[in-house]
Amino acid sequence: MAPSRIRERTVRQSVMRTSSFVGSALALIAAVAAGPAIAFEADLSSMAMQIPASETSDSSSLRAIPLSVQSSPTPVMPSMGLGTMPEVPALGDKTTADEAFNMARNLYRRGEKQEAINAFQFAAGQGHVGAQWMIARMYAKGDGVAHDDLKAFEYFRDIVSKAGSDFDDTLESRQNAAYVSLALLQLGSYYREGIPGTYVKQDSHLAVSLFSRAAYNYGEPNAQYNLAVMYVEGNGVPKDLTRAVQLFHNAAKKGHGPSRARLGHMIFKGEGVKRRPELGLMWMNLARQSAEQSGEAEAQWMIDLHEKALAEASEDERKGALGFLDRWLNN
Repeated sequence: MAPSRIRERTVRQSVMRTSSFVGSALALIAAVAAGPAIAFEADLSSMAMQIPASETSDSSSLRAIPLSVQSSPTPVMPSMGLGTMPEVPALGDKTTADEAFNMARNLYRRGEKQEAINAFQFAAGQGHVGAQWMIARMYAKGDGVAHDDLKAFEYFRDIVSKAGSDFDDTLESRQNAAYVSLALLQLGSYYREGIPGTYVKQDSHLAVSLFSRAAYNYGEPNAQYNLAVMYVEGNGVPKDLTRAVQLFHNAAKKGHGPSRARLGHMIFKGEGVKRRPELGLMWMNLARQSAEQSGEAEAQWMIDLHEKALAEASEDERKGALGFLDRWLNN
C-alpha cells in the first residue's frame, strides 16, 4: 500500500474521539507498550536525534486548527454512573476557577452541555487551562455547541501562547502539560491542512514546528507520528526516512498502532533502516491486533498492510516474526 494512502487513512482520524482513548480497543497495546523494544533498540541507538530549539515556533507567531490521528488518553474526566452524580452548585462571585471547572465536569457528565460550557467559560475566563481545552474540544467536535474549527483553533492557540510559553518543572506546568501537548498537536493539524474560509492558511513549516514541540518537549505519540509522516513525505521538511523511523519507533513503544504499522512496514522494506523482515512483521502484527480489536473500518489499512507483508515474506521470515512477537509479549 502506498504511503500516501496510508496517511490518508490515518492522519485524518480525530484526536478528540474520547472513546478511542479509553476503550477496550487499546487494552492490548497498553499492555505491551511497556515492553522492551528487543533487538531493534540497538539498531536505533546511533540514530538518536532531536529537533534543535531553533526549529520550534515562537508561540506568539501562532494565529489560530482540523484534527487528526488517534491520541493518547486525554486529560478529560472519567465516566461516572448517574447514581454517583453530586448536586451541581450554582456559579457565584466567590466561585474559584477550580470550583467552576469541577462544576462544569459534573454538568458535562450529566449531559447538560450548554450549562457545562457556561461553567467552563467561567473557569476559562480566570485562566483555567483545563477549561480552555474542554471548550476547544467541544467546538472541534461540535459537542454541545455548533462545530466551529476556528473557535477551537483560537482556544488551542491561547493554551499554547499562555500555558506553553514557559517549560518548567513547577506543579502547575506539570498539571497543564497534557493540555499543552494536545493543543500543540491540534494546532499543527490545523496548520497542516488550513481551515477553509478563515485566516488560518495551510502552512506545512509551522505545522512541523508545532508537531516538533509536542513530539520532543512532551513526548506526544500522535505528534511523533504526524511529524514522522511529514518526514516521509518531505512535507514542510526535507525528506528524511531515518528520522521518520526514529519518530515512528518512539511512538510505537508507547503502543501507538499506526506508528507500529508504519514502522514495521519500513523495517520490513528496509526504508531508512537496515532491512529486518522478521522484526518488521512483528511490529505490523502488533498494529494489526489493535486494529482488529478496535473494529473500526478506518483501521483496516493496518490489517491490509500486514497481510500484504505476510504474502511477500518467506516461511522462515514468518517464523522469525513469531519468535520476536513471543519475546515481546513475554518479556
